[in-house]
Amino acid sequence: MAYPLHRREDSVPASPDLPRLELDVLSYWDTDGTFQASIDQREAGEDGANEFVFYDGPPFANGLPHYGHLLTGYF
Repeated sequence: MAYPLHRREDSVPASPDLPRLELDVLSYWDTDGTFQASIDQREAGEDGANEFVFYDGPPFANGLPHYGHLLTGYF
């Protein structure tokens, strides 16, 4: 079965309509309450210790951006 799992199509088109697929997934997440469930499943922690932080750029293996990544992004 193809991802996303809520779709019942057995084949994947050679040229998928990616914007439509994204909207379809977002609609499913909204109906399913996926984002709220992800929030409800993690405790806030003491003084917000489990706070989720978005850094500018891609995720990094250790959770913090490396100086070299920041430097090239600055220039």
